[in-house]
Amino acid sequence: TTEIYTLSLHDALPICPPPLGRPIKVEEAEDYIFGYVILNDWSARDIQPWEYVPLGPFTAKNFATTISPWVITPEALEPFVCPTSAVVQTDPEVLPYLRDPNYTSYDLKLAVDLETPVADGTTVTTIAETNFKHMYWTARQMLAHHSVTGCSFNPGDLYGSGTISGTIDNSEGKSINYGSLLEQCWRGANDIPLKDGGTRKFIRDGEIGRAHV
Repeated sequence: TTEIYTLSLHDALPICPPPLGRPIKVEEAEDYIFGYVILNDWSARDIQPWEYVPLGPFTAKNFATTISPWVITPEALEPFVCPTSAVVQTDPEVLPYLRDPNYTSYDLKLAVDLETPVADGTTVTTIAETNFKHMYWTARQMLAHHSVTGCSFNPGDLYGSGTISGTIDNSEGKSINYGSLLEQCWRGANDIPLKDGGTRKFIRDGEIGRAHV
């Protein structure tokens, strides 16, 4: 059992596979991305630190992953293409095989609502607001990096973007621009205020987290 149960907001990309063993170039990666969904990477954060050394977070993350019911194609997202918040990739510098000649992202405003039970029903509080354009690495670069050693894909394979967080420091609990609940509460140091006057650091039994665009 876990007492520190959190969510983590990602975009995920269903894949159309390339020929077996052939790396995908950044310039052609878009041809292999079928679309995008919202992904929630559920985590047992009290188990996860115990697993970090030497094995990494296995059982703390392998029990549940949730995705949205609809796949949105790159063509449907064309009106939302925008510069990334980094604008250019200088920190860190990008290796030649990862240089994206079309270094752009999508202006997708994402949010997470927490539905908590109260005496007369439920209360809904928005506990996270962020944007996909804050991702430093593009989906094209992620796919190129994953396949650079010849790692194969199968039709319908899904890979996550990583946690989508904003650029505002939240060390004092004054912002909700982090896509990870662990980051949002600064590893339990800050309370997250709820509309009913309560506070949370982590999700409790009976509560519902809803991610939306």
